[in-house]
Amino acid sequence: MKASTLMEVTVQPDNVLQLTPLPDAHIESQGQAVTASTSVDVNDCSYSIFALQSPNAFIVSKTYDVKTQCYFSQQVSVPSDYPIDTLHSFYFGGQPWLLSYHQDSDYVQFYRFDGETITPVTEIRVGQGFTTVQPLYYRNDVFFVAYNKTSGDVAKFQIVAPAYSALYAQKVWSDTWAQGWTRFAFFRLGAENFFIKTNEKYLKVNIDHFMDSIDLGSHPVLNESASPSMLSQSDVQTFYDTNQTPYFFTYQPDGAMTFNRFDGNCEGWKLALSSQQTADISLIHNVQLNERTLILLLQN
Repeated sequence: MKASTLMEVTVQPDNVLQLTPLPDAHIESQGQAVTASTSVDVNDCSYSIFALQSPNAFIVSKTYDVKTQCYFSQQVSVPSDYPIDTLHSFYFGGQPWLLSYHQDSDYVQFYRFDGETITPVTEIRVGQGFTTVQPLYYRNDVFFVAYNKTSGDVAKFQIVAPAYSALYAQKVWSDTWAQGWTRFAFFRLGAENFFIKTNEKYLKVNIDHFMDSIDLGSHPVLNESASPSMLSQSDVQTFYDTNQTPYFFTYQPDGAMTFNRFDGNCEGWKLALSSQQTADISLIHNVQLNERTLILLLQN
C-alpha cells in the first residue's frame, strides 16, 4: 500500500459538516492491490474487510479499537478462492453475511462472517459482466441487484433460506436499462430504497426509487443532465448523520471532494462541504459508525 488518508465526517446539530483528519492507517497488504472493501458490525464491534488480489485474500481488521484507540487494528489475512472486485456486507436471519463478485465470473459468492473467520457457504449463478452488484432490504426481505453497464441488463434476486441449505437466491425481476450507468450509490430514506447513478454515455444523473413491490424495478425521482463535475467523478458513496438523514460524497481523480445532503423529496441535493484531498486514490473505504463516518482513502 503506497499511502492512505483517514478522516472522520460528523454532522453538527445545525447541519454543518465537520471534516477531521485522523492518524494515517496502514493496511497490511504486503504489496498486493486492494480491489474492494466493506464493513460490518458483529456483536457491537465494527469490522473492516479488504479484498486483495495476486494472491486472492481478505484482510480483516477492527475498524476502531476502543482500548488501544487505534484504527484498523488486529489485521488478519484470510485466503480467498476467488478474485473479487465487488464486496458487500448484509444481514440475513439475524446474522452477518458477505457477498462478493468479479466481472469475469459467472457467480456471486456468499460467506458467513463471525468477527474472526470468513466461511464460504454457497455461490449463485448470475452471469459475467455485471458492473454493479448491491444487496438491499425491502420490508422484511433481503435482495441483491445486478446491473451490466455494457449491455444494460439488470436483475434483482431475492435471498431466501431453503429447507436444506443455508442460503439461496432466486431471480424475481429483470429488465434492460440504458447502457452506461455507473457509480451507483444506494441509500435509504425512512424505509424506502433509493440510489443515485451517473450515465457516462448519455450524460445523465438520476436518483431512482427502488422498489414499490418485490416484482418491480426502479423509477426515477430525478432525471437531469449531468454537470461536468458529476461526469468527472471516479467515486460516489453515501453516508448518514445521527438522524439517519442521507448524504453522499464524491471524489475526482485530482483529489477534489464534495459532501452533499440529499433533499427531503430526493429530487436533488445541496452542497454541504468541499475539500481537497490526495490525488489518484485507488479505493475509498467508507464506514458508518454511530455518531460519525470514517473515510479511508487508499492508494495502491
